[in-house]
Amino acid sequence: MIGKISKGASGRGLMRYLFGPGKANEHRDQRVIASGVALWAEEGRTLSAQEIADLGASLDAANDSYGKYPTGGHIWHVSLSLPPGDRPLIDEEWGEIATSLMVALGFDRETLAPAAWVAVGHGTSAQGNQHVHIAASLVRLDGSRVEVWQDRKTLSRACAEFEHAYGLTIVDGRDGKGMPGLSRAEVERTVREHLAEPPRITLARLVREASVASKDEAEFVRRLRGSGALVRPRFGTGGREAVVGYSVALRTTDGAAPIWFGGGKLAKDLTLPHLRQFWEVSKDDQRAAVVEWSAAKSVAAGREALRGHPDDWRRAVAAVERSLERLRAVPVSDLGAWRGAAREAAGVFAAWSRRLEGNSPGPLAATADALARSAQSRPDEPAPQREAVRDFRGVTAIVAQSQLGRDSPLAWAALIDQMGRTLRAIADAHAARGEFNAAKLLVDTLSAEIATMHNRFETNSVQELVPHERTHDIRSLVAMSKNLLHEAKHHRGRGQSPGRGIGR
Repeated sequence: MIGKISKGASGRGLMRYLFGPGKANEHRDQRVIASGVALWAEEGRTLSAQEIADLGASLDAANDSYGKYPTGGHIWHVSLSLPPGDRPLIDEEWGEIATSLMVALGFDRETLAPAAWVAVGHGTSAQGNQHVHIAASLVRLDGSRVEVWQDRKTLSRACAEFEHAYGLTIVDGRDGKGMPGLSRAEVERTVREHLAEPPRITLARLVREASVASKDEAEFVRRLRGSGALVRPRFGTGGREAVVGYSVALRTTDGAAPIWFGGGKLAKDLTLPHLRQFWEVSKDDQRAAVVEWSAAKSVAAGREALRGHPDDWRRAVAAVERSLERLRAVPVSDLGAWRGAAREAAGVFAAWSRRLEGNSPGPLAATADALARSAQSRPDEPAPQREAVRDFRGVTAIVAQSQLGRDSPLAWAALIDQMGRTLRAIADAHAARGEFNAAKLLVDTLSAEIATMHNRFETNSVQELVPHERTHDIRSLVAMSKNLLHEAKHHRGRGQSPGRGIGR
């Protein structure tokens, strides 16, 4: 959440602007969200021209009566905005935020005379970011001044609390455990360039999906490149035999230089040493990984090139159900197991989002991001581990690449039900440990996002849900046949038989 403060000399003028079309017709659905005890206004509806004028007059009234005219103007104004792709807040939540902020700043305190203030909502802008404005008088009803000399520090602290309490994107400098925040420049660039969400958030989801879906490091590199991300390794000092880190970037279309992020800048659990804890790490695996890192493109296709069978979806449902039963027996104090469950589930939703939502992140992306926060651990806590949810292994790969059949939407609905129960179990564990903000974020996601997706899966066909995938495209079948033939030869060479499906 970004807050910008300004001052002015006319409440009437500010109200005309806030309820008007804006400089570029960006103001939409203008309505009162909340107001203070010194100024009452009806909330949630379009106001008449006279009502708008009365609001402005009420903001100016105390200053006009007492003739204070403070330097810089008697009207204090703050805009609060969320980056595109952040969880949308309903008017009641914005009202809670506005009221809490005005109490913290001293406009509404029981021990002092109140000052008039009103919060105006504009809904979602054309760039996809929600924002509200709060206008207030710096002159109280008794003529005394509202002292706001530290208003920016107070605003920053309040925004940090709101980000955690309401499950919003953490702005840089406000990060809690493991999830780096966005800089103001990143948020403003996202709005300016009409991006669906900040690139750092997109990249974190791509990396998380690739890491959870992969059995080894070489596969991780191939999956990451296959998702469209640019990837480059960081070699150890003195040669190119050991990769010690990596960075990723999104491709640009306007000729601009890509903006690179190291794994640790995406999230603390996405550093290469941390990711390696979950992969096979034999010497052969390490050598294969260095070859993939060093190449400009994938050297040899692996599991990620196979198109799984449509029946894999029902196998995924059974795998999640088994993991959930095992997870319910894990003590809530076993942080490693619960963080691991959140990590695995985040990978599933990240893969689903990329396949179904594409470049327009929606409920699946929001769920992946909420679970990613739940997976973070502090330095003094055990790292996420996977033994408690070992049946989850392979589900992300199925979601990312299994073929779609006529019955796939029904299987998706069943899978989303099991994933929803997993979210509920993780939320309950948070609540039992007293982590109520984390629990609230997951419960809100469960009630809003998951229910929406379940209904879509039950009532839509494959073509409606994934219009860009043609399940009977002859070119896809030819490519799949070649991949299966390559895999069969590979297994025969090792004295094994190729199994059906792509799960682990």
